[in-house]
Amino acid sequence: MRRLLLVALALLLAGCGTSDSTVEDLADRITADLNAEDGVSDVVVEHRSDVDYRQRIIVTATVRDEATADRALEIVKRDYWTGTGRDVDFTARFAEASGAELLKSNVEFELGDVVEMERKYGPRSEAGELDPGR
Repeated sequence: MRRLLLVALALLLAGCGTSDSTVEDLADRITADLNAEDGVSDVVVEHRSDVDYRQRIIVTATVRDEATADRALEIVKRDYWTGTGRDVDFTARFAEASGAELLKSNVEFELGDVVEMERKYGPRSEAGELDPGR
């Protein structure tokens, strides 16, 4: 019984450390690209890899105005499209310096987005899994 408990604990701890370097690289790329964008500041990109093997990226930043928020969201989408084929739970939030929220979005790709994203940015990255309906 004790061995079974130790094996279960070891498996649980191994799962806590699951990560995907392509998703970590994606978080770094988004951080760099948003920091380089005029009118975007206070960029925080948090990457989490949970026990259930879900990859999550949460992007928050301060932006000058709504047009800058739209551009910043497009940067996040472009980087996600070209950065990894992994299915990532993505949330992006952009607010004014006053704290007023301008744009909050779950970044997902619908089946109809595929043609548009491929036209804009080329084929989707094949690094990792890709759920075509995402």
